[in-house]
Amino acid sequence: MTSSGQIKTGNTAPEAEHKALPQGYGTTEAALLPRDPNWMFLYWEITENSLKNLRRQRGEDVLQKGRQVIRVYDASGSADGGAPSEYFDIPVMFEAGSWYVNVREGGRAYRCEVGLSMPDGSFLGLVRTNTVKLPGGRVSDVTDENWMAVTADFDKLLQLSGVEYIGKGSGEVAKSLAQRWEMLRAVFSRASSWGVSSMSSQAPRKPEQEKKFWLVADCELILYGATEPDAFVTVSGRRVNLNPDGTFSMRFALPDGAADLPVKALSRDETGSRGIDIKVTRATLNDAE
Repeated sequence: MTSSGQIKTGNTAPEAEHKALPQGYGTTEAALLPRDPNWMFLYWEITENSLKNLRRQRGEDVLQKGRQVIRVYDASGSADGGAPSEYFDIPVMFEAGSWYVNVREGGRAYRCEVGLSMPDGSFLGLVRTNTVKLPGGRVSDVTDENWMAVTADFDKLLQLSGVEYIGKGSGEVAKSLAQRWEMLRAVFSRASSWGVSSMSSQAPRKPEQEKKFWLVADCELILYGATEPDAFVTVSGRRVNLNPDGTFSMRFALPDGAADLPVKALSRDETGSRGIDIKVTRATLNDAE
């Protein structure tokens, strides 16, 4: 079987109507996508027919009376399609069509509804999204011999971290710094012994007959601090769960290069905020044999 055709040698640019995606698809719908432990992306379309039906049912001035919002529901304790009791509103314009939604607590399920918040407290929902489950955004609780827990040392480090220096005289500060240095020396000494025992079991072994001297070493980063127990704290934009006394600690792998770890704290009533920007650089150099 053969076929024949003509090769178009003129302008090969696409037709004008195919150069851009359409502004809408003629269907009232919405979709919610997870981005990270504290952010979601929502996009929606509300057709003119849906708005006409709303005006016909609720009055021609319903859009002027109501406040256009995204209602964000915490759906962790309800099945999809149920009625969650906890929610908050984000003011938007229907014409926006998409929005990044921030939530304070990761590891939970959420869904959204775009609609009108009316002066009498009622809510007129126009389009509802699917339900998404956000990741927890916490440091993993899984440990092994290479990542041994040092909770007791963390507690001591937090006590010697410098928070208690406020209001002390120079002599007391010097004493606290000396205690802190001794504590750090003890922690690092113990960590080095852990590194030998745990890493040597996994490091490639030389054949016994070669008897060559060898060395392996690595390090990790410990970040710790304290604030008011009811504050909202993030490290590099990720929510940190505080202990009951307001302290927190995190452990990170520390690869070569620069690491930026901004720490932000916001008071419960959102009237006070503080920030500390910690920058760490690691360079690993291997001596030649």
